[in-house]
Amino acid sequence: MKVIEIATGRELLSVKLGAGMVPSVEFDAKGRNVVVSGPGSALNAISVETGAVTVIDAGIGYLPEYRFSADGRFMAARMSRGGGIVIWDAKTWKELRRIRSETMADSSGYLGFSRDGRYVAAIDRDGCLRFWDPATGVDVHAVGKGLRPAGQVEFTQDGRVLAAAGDGTIRIFGPRRNPALKAGEGGK
Repeated sequence: MKVIEIATGRELLSVKLGAGMVPSVEFDAKGRNVVVSGPGSALNAISVETGAVTVIDAGIGYLPEYRFSADGRFMAARMSRGGGIVIWDAKTWKELRRIRSETMADSSGYLGFSRDGRYVAAIDRDGCLRFWDPATGVDVHAVGKGLRPAGQVEFTQDGRVLAAAGDGTIRIFGPRRNPALKAGEGGK
C-alpha cells in the first residue's frame, strides 16, 4: 500500500501488508490514519506519519466499505458475514459494539454517518432505510420502502437530507416540504 502526496507526487509512505490484494482503503476523518481491508481477512489502521500498523480486527473478512463519522469518533462497517454493523472507536480502534438486527441482510452493503455523528444509516433486507445511534446501538428510526439492501447511502453536508440507492432509482429523504397543493388551491 502506498500513500502519495498529490501536490508533489512524492511517496509519503509504503507499507507491505503481506501477499494478496488490498481491496479497500479509507482515510480516517482527520487524515492521520488510513484503514485497509485485506489482504486476507484483516482490517488494519496505518499511521500516515509513522507507518505503524495497528491490527483492528485480524479475522473480520472482506469489507467493501467502512465509513468514519465526521467528528472522528466512530468508524463503522457492514459485515459481509452474519449481517449487521460493527462500530469501532476511531481513536483507539477498539470495537464498541455490533449492531445485530433481524432485518439486516447477510450480504455486504453500504452505510453512512450523519454529519453530526448522531446516526449511522443502512438499508435493511426489507428495503427500508434504518437509523441507529452509534454510541448506544439503539435502533432509532426507519423510512422508505423498496431500496436495494446493498445500495449506497449518503448524507448531505448539513446532515438534513439523505440519498439512498434503489433498483435504478435514487430516493431522497429529508425535511418535509410544504404539502402538495390540491386542485384549485394553487395561484400565482
